[in-house]
Amino acid sequence: MLNSRAIIDYLLNRKNSLLENILMCFAITLTCAFFWYDDYYSFMSILRPIASVLLVVSWLWCGFLSGKDKKWGFLVFSGAYWLIPYLYCLWYEARDDSQGYNAFLSLSYKFSDLLFDKPMQSIAEFTHCGVYIWVLSLMILVCTVYFVGSNLSDIYRKKEQSENAENEAEYEDEDQPYDDENV
Repeated sequence: MLNSRAIIDYLLNRKNSLLENILMCFAITLTCAFFWYDDYYSFMSILRPIASVLLVVSWLWCGFLSGKDKKWGFLVFSGAYWLIPYLYCLWYEARDDSQGYNAFLSLSYKFSDLLFDKPMQSIAEFTHCGVYIWVLSLMILVCTVYFVGSNLSDIYRKKEQSENAENEAEYEDEDQPYDDENV
């Protein structure tokens, strides 16, 4: 019983700021992207799957913590992080190159590809699915754990409030003087 209470306290009483959640997700996503580009070292074949699992777990964990704390800003960040680079890549690939080369647009495209495509490339190659499927799956899971965290924290707080009310009622009953006349 003590161990389960410690786990519940750790999960539900832990406070992360929105900025901490955003920076953690951004850092692990860029780590996966950089690992994708590094083929020189042989141990990268081991680090890529580990980093990919950490990417998914980090996004889900931050989604859960944000849901528990009712910080909807993380959902906005998640949507913007995955949608804006994707839309820019679509626009860049669809534009007409007949007007000439633009270095800024090309650099922006490579940065968008770094943010969107490369972090999930290891998972996509392993499963033989497209990156888009994994990004969409990750976003659905992040939204799901956000709402699970939100609901679990509500349930836990209501349970705690009812236990506190029962304890206060018992304490008040003990403080009442015993009256022989009313018996």
